[in-house]
Amino acid sequence: MARSASRSGRRRTPDPRPSTGGDRSLLRRINAAAALSRIRQGPATVAQVADAVGVSRTAAQQIVDELVGLRWVSEDGSAGNTPPRIGPAPRYYRFRAEAGYVAGVDIGRHRVSTKLADLSGAVVAAASRPVAIDAPVAARFDAVRDLVESCLTRARVRSSQLWTLAVGSRGVVHDGRVIYVGEFPGWSGINLVDTVSEMFDRPVVADNDCNLAAMAEHWAGAAKDVDDVVCIEVGRAIGAGVMIGGRVLHGFGGYAGELHHLPFNGWLHAAEHLDADPRHASDIKAVFDAAREGDAVAASAVDKYSRVLAEGIATICAVVDPQLVVLGGAVSESGDTLLEPVRRHLEQFTARMPRIQLSTLGADAVALGAVRAALDHVDTLVTAATDRRGDLPPPQRRVIQPRAQQRRGA
Repeated sequence: MARSASRSGRRRTPDPRPSTGGDRSLLRRINAAAALSRIRQGPATVAQVADAVGVSRTAAQQIVDELVGLRWVSEDGSAGNTPPRIGPAPRYYRFRAEAGYVAGVDIGRHRVSTKLADLSGAVVAAASRPVAIDAPVAARFDAVRDLVESCLTRARVRSSQLWTLAVGSRGVVHDGRVIYVGEFPGWSGINLVDTVSEMFDRPVVADNDCNLAAMAEHWAGAAKDVDDVVCIEVGRAIGAGVMIGGRVLHGFGGYAGELHHLPFNGWLHAAEHLDADPRHASDIKAVFDAAREGDAVAASAVDKYSRVLAEGIATICAVVDPQLVVLGGAVSESGDTLLEPVRRHLEQFTARMPRIQLSTLGADAVALGAVRAALDHVDTLVTAATDRRGDLPPPQRRVIQPRAQQRRGA
């Protein structure tokens, strides 16, 4: 029978630290990952690394030296500019965000957009190209290839420095594949992960555009520091990305937030209210512009559209009770012309009115969310380096997960 108390009779407190089974090399790798995590937050001294990791300064110096040798970090002279002091100034070490790059791709209704960012998330290049809604599949993928290569060229980044890509697409996306999309001919069934991975020989993750927009707003937009948020992409087509507890809600098959499939929800035909104004039948933004200028017919069309939009938002709110609803997409640029009627109608339909505001990222949201998703994938590579008891991968080494793992993690 195992004893749970010491000889003195006092109950032992369980050690919360993960067991390494006496494997010193595994402990070293775990400490190296913890040190890297601290330095990624901002330049740090060896003493600060030691405090963060919980090791001696001598051990911390050894860890930092290892990370320098792997080219994950470098000495940062600019961070140590402190007032004069007795003795040598401490050395600061910074994360080498330029060690690798990620690409975020938004395959949209009328445009394909890309952003190239370093490992800190700073965007170093961006490019976009218009595409016809009925463009063939090959044309959209040609745009993806050309735009990513253009960003690499503009930023003077070698293709070998591109670590991973993330792709956002309209429709239901699950396991890296577009399960269903009603707009793009031939797009349903396309495996985004396999196709883009074969282009660049890099790991790829893929998700629905609304989910990526929600990630972007949570990371750097209107929902920053808000963990329970619904992001609505507002336009001719309406979609929703749901984030609960800081994590995107995909559901079992990727259909979470796909309200337009419900027979009692009017999102699928909401734009018909805007098309009812024959003066702007092909340009819904023009309808909002006219409503803002006081046009009564346009204002009525916007009100009907906003009511249908609010009904769908209320349905989501009844299920997940978000703290915040963010209105994004093309029409979000209409400002209060959209926000005021949606808020007014939503107050009638919800038991608890969430905070509701416009996106601060606009048309960049999906591509930025893809950048965030790609960075999250890089984080899994760093974590995997400790889990599989291998050395931290140096940035100059190409690290690609097995294809099956990519699909499970997409």
